[in-house]
Amino acid sequence: MIDGIVSGRLQLKPKMLKTKRGTDYLIAKLTVYGYRSGNLPAIELNADLIAFDKRLCGRLMECDAGQIVSIAGIIRPAEQVEMGGREIVLKITAKAMVDGYLYRQSRGKGRLFDLIG
Repeated sequence: MIDGIVSGRLQLKPKMLKTKRGTDYLIAKLTVYGYRSGNLPAIELNADLIAFDKRLCGRLMECDAGQIVSIAGIIRPAEQVEMGGREIVLKITAKAMVDGYLYRQSRGKGRLFDLIG
């Protein structure tokens, strides 16, 4: 498992569900952005997101399909078989939304792009 921040586009509108005990939680699907590093090509990964915090669930429910979000949380890469092929899917337990993260990175304020250059 990895603690980190990912940015991506919501594939569908997030959906609220309840556990058997009645606890609310949220699920969402993201296309997470990848960046070119050295001679490795940029790739995009699918991600399955789950959130339990009520405030975070409320903020994510305000988002629509196609919207770009940045999420901090626990990231676990997992291999899945999809339509006869294997793909890596990120399983993300969201802890917080990070406002303006992708914008600041693209403007050089976060220095992440300098590091992965």
